[in-house]
Amino acid sequence: MGLNAQTAVPVFTAGQVLTAAQVTQINTGIPVFATTTTRDAAFGGSGEKTLAQGQFCYLESTGKLQVYSGSSWLNVGTSTNVAAFTASGTWTVPAGVTYAVATILGGGGGAGAASSGTGGTSSVAFAGGTVSATGGTGQNGTTNATPTAMVAGTTNSGQGAVGMNVWDGGSGARQIFVYNAKDGARITAGAAVTPAASITVTVGSGGAAGTSGAAGGSGYVFITYEV
Repeated sequence: MGLNAQTAVPVFTAGQVLTAAQVTQINTGIPVFATTTTRDAAFGGSGEKTLAQGQFCYLESTGKLQVYSGSSWLNVGTSTNVAAFTASGTWTVPAGVTYAVATILGGGGGAGAASSGTGGTSSVAFAGGTVSATGGTGQNGTTNATPTAMVAGTTNSGQGAVGMNVWDGGSGARQIFVYNAKDGARITAGAAVTPAASITVTVGSGGAAGTSGAAGGSGYVFITYEV
């Protein structure tokens, strides 16, 4: 514990002679506690202040100022943060974070005349269960219409590849073939998390380009949390 940390918030009585340590404790202003455990044990006991709405405290474990709402402790001056994953990796939950929201996008499908690939699945492995967004399916054309003017999905867009071909089958009647692979699914889900826990994040790849075609765009994962 730091020099200002305390384990009780005492109630003084009229005429009571205070010790130097008690006066020093008062001079800290807002009570300082090492952890939520020492904070919760400091109120309501014999000779201690009753916890009530409007009570402030400072936690050394998280470096946060808190206020009691009447039913729970709330961080004062929280800020929203985003952990952005453009490739697979691991998210380590920051200190004091107990809830997070993940926005997950699967990879887009590839396109071509044949053998077009499906986009990869993106996911976040929360302790309560893995949340996944499936990749988009690929789009195959025909061997008589080799795709031209193909456009690949942009990296981390989850877009499916697109393109077209104008084919003259020899009869003079032209046919237009459109290649439009599916975009990856997009899912937003929240879950409880544990500080310092390691959470596996998978970012789906774009579907492979088919014959004479183009690949889909890879997915992404954004994890939003407050500290």
